[in-house]
Amino acid sequence: MEKNFSFERSSLPEPVFQERQDFVELYYACWKTAFKNIVHVEKKNWLDFITCMPKSGNIWQWDSCFMVFFLRYSNNTLPSTNNIDNLYRLQRKDGYISMAYRIETEKEAYGERVNPPLYAWAEWEYFQITGDDSRFEKIFPVLKKYYLWLKKNRTRDSGLYWFEDTGSSGMDNSPRSGYASQYLNGSDVCWIDLSSQQALSAFYLAKIARYINKQADEEFFLNEFENLCFIINKYHWSDRHSFYYDVFSRNHPSLRHNFLNVKTVASFWPIVSFVADDEQINALIQHLLDPDEFYTLHPVPTLAKSDPNYDALGAYWLGGVWAPTNYMIVSGLKKHKRFSIARDIAYKHIDAMSKVFQNPVYSGIWEAYSPEFFMPATAKQDGVLVKNDFVGWSGLGPVAMLIENVLGFTFDSYSNTVFWHIANDCEHGIKNLKFNRKSVSFLCSKKEEKRKIEVETDGNLNVVISVEGTDVSLKKKLGKGTHIFHV
Repeated sequence: MEKNFSFERSSLPEPVFQERQDFVELYYACWKTAFKNIVHVEKKNWLDFITCMPKSGNIWQWDSCFMVFFLRYSNNTLPSTNNIDNLYRLQRKDGYISMAYRIETEKEAYGERVNPPLYAWAEWEYFQITGDDSRFEKIFPVLKKYYLWLKKNRTRDSGLYWFEDTGSSGMDNSPRSGYASQYLNGSDVCWIDLSSQQALSAFYLAKIARYINKQADEEFFLNEFENLCFIINKYHWSDRHSFYYDVFSRNHPSLRHNFLNVKTVASFWPIVSFVADDEQINALIQHLLDPDEFYTLHPVPTLAKSDPNYDALGAYWLGGVWAPTNYMIVSGLKKHKRFSIARDIAYKHIDAMSKVFQNPVYSGIWEAYSPEFFMPATAKQDGVLVKNDFVGWSGLGPVAMLIENVLGFTFDSYSNTVFWHIANDCEHGIKNLKFNRKSVSFLCSKKEEKRKIEVETDGNLNVVISVEGTDVSLKKKLGKGTHIFHV
């Protein structure tokens, strides 16, 4: 049955960011666009879902997973998990889930190709804001079967994973592969992102298994995670360059694994996947902050500026700045407490999006952006711009990165805790946010000798507050009501 979805500003969380009202304006514009991009399918068993491309006739896997990360902040006014539930229903009996399906036929749109497997991460983070653990028992067998299918069908003898091509990786025209396959089963490239994404899946599947008391599964996925961490660092990490590369490998013991010397954002997946150690993360940050590589006017370009294929206009994945990869990077940095650099990248990303949105020549929220100009990226065809109104996953910046990185919130329904890392001098916060089945509001006054913190909740809540550049750390157990304190 079709549900009537309508945009109502008062039903959504209300961000407060005094110094940049344009960020708030972009936030609401993003939600308006998302409501316009709801697809209702007149077919049995299909759930209404959000699409980046309303007339494409497809539903995409990694787009759908990434959309969960911002749709979870809709206060249940939008279908946060319908996209991935539609894909779960289309899973084959052997566990396979395609990168995309034709809605009309429910058949694979591009043959037996996969996409980044991000379901477990998305499911856990959805739970962390909503407190809805009712999905875990149902989805765990689906995700376990998909994980095992990938392990059986997309690994080399080394245990490393392979995509069929760059299109399968999601980075369509990135210059990462093109080698002929020895066995005609995809290129003989081992892909740093897919191996890291499987490690990420194993990490969160272990968490879900523990939550639903499946001890054997928890142990299995913890072992999978540890093994993947070992082989990724053994084969993909270059000590000479302090960087993760794709590798060319045909698995013969007498043949070495050759690094493919192309620097792309795929190499930052080991951060969010907990594969990289502290020293490696610091080294990767140096690459992120290098203006000759990834620290452009609008970071983070998907191809390093030093690459001969790099295009300052974007040219899709030849330098274009994309919401999902930026979200992956800042999420990883934040998980490892690199709050400042994560905020810097998120702020610059939203700032650039806002400048394009305010420009009457372009306006809108775009599929990707130029790394060196405040404009949409060009597509694969020279001179053609990418798609507009791409919400979809381009909502990650104005919604998720604003709330999580710029305003500084982390939500943990598992412990019923809101963590707030304060790094803004102006009045800021968020109101009317649904967290763990309650409504909460947070407001911090502008920077003075002491900051006034006001927290309102209609249920019990744990709060942990830290202040950037200080040793201030405040922990409170709050009951229903309004609470005021100073830090």
